[in-house]
Amino acid sequence: MFKKGQKVIVDFTDEIGAVAKVDYRYNQVEVKYPDGTYQVVGFHKLRKVEDQ
Repeated sequence: MFKKGQKVIVDFTDEIGAVAKVDYRYNQVEVKYPDGTYQVVGFHKLRKVEDQ
């Protein structure tokens, strides 16, 4: 599923963050943004960033 350090997009914004923590018990991920802020979101709100 998701790994620590993986780049993701939250919801349908253009903000890209990195996975800081993964909680499979509650299906949640803590995302760290480049400005230093964190956000906890569910798996259903995440999209993986494909390396090109």
